[in-house]
Amino acid sequence: MNYLVFEAGGRAGLSAELFFVNRVNKDDGNSLVLADMDTTYPLCPAPAGVIRVSEAEALAMIARDASGCTVFPADELARQGKPAVFELAARNPLTAVESWFFNKRDMNNRLAAVTKGCTIRIPETFSLDDVFMRPNTMSAGSHGVGRLADTCITRRVEISHEYVVDINWAGTEPVIYAREVRLKNGYDKYLRFIGQESKVTRAVDEFIRAIRALIPLMVTGVFHIQLIEDPAGEIYFVEYSKRISGTSLVNLFRGYNPFDAFAGERTPVCSGSFAREGVWYRYEDFILNLNSIQP
Repeated sequence: MNYLVFEAGGRAGLSAELFFVNRVNKDDGNSLVLADMDTTYPLCPAPAGVIRVSEAEALAMIARDASGCTVFPADELARQGKPAVFELAARNPLTAVESWFFNKRDMNNRLAAVTKGCTIRIPETFSLDDVFMRPNTMSAGSHGVGRLADTCITRRVEISHEYVVDINWAGTEPVIYAREVRLKNGYDKYLRFIGQESKVTRAVDEFIRAIRALIPLMVTGVFHIQLIEDPAGEIYFVEYSKRISGTSLVNLFRGYNPFDAFAGERTPVCSGSFAREGVWYRYEDFILNLNSIQP
């Protein structure tokens, strides 16, 4: 089987590659096909079982023999914008998505209805998506005036803490891997793991079970959510994606690998003092310590 990852030149592609290289069953005969639009990407060397190709080559593989390919959930834009990829992903409930999953305003409105009463709150979301803005004070002519189209408008929430939560619900019960993050350029710069008994993890468990009751496809397989906490301790939903998070490779140290999860295997947990809960680490620390989790 060829696992296909699109837009593989980013951090999600790196996470997918390291998950694949560090999976328990390395002799399963599967290959990881990493595709990117950048023509330099396929020229880079790759480890055994990993193939770097252009996006056009990956799409051609699907056209030739879709039965020998499956989409690995590392990128959502490919599934959103490429019909062949969307259709291939739809064959497996672990990777299937609905088009509205990519509409942030629709997502917020639906989740507000199905998770009413949950600890995690949905920020107030306004129905308009084509807006004309102007200053609410004295202004001259068009100064400070602007238009935003195809927009999701939510009430601003003051941020005290930010969280990324990777979730594996490939089996009968969800397994939740939460971490608090400090971001730089949209990615985890610093992070610390959060335990299973924490307020955040318990809130996520309640939240996704409420979704499961009415929208099961949304929380089947591998997905992640982003949350924020305000100074009063209220937790708010920010975003959902049915894919691994870009820096999800850090969860290898906690016994999680999506390739193992899909195969019903358990990833060895890193032993020793590294990657303890409640301790701040650089993202790079996990790259430097990957050898400690080799099976």
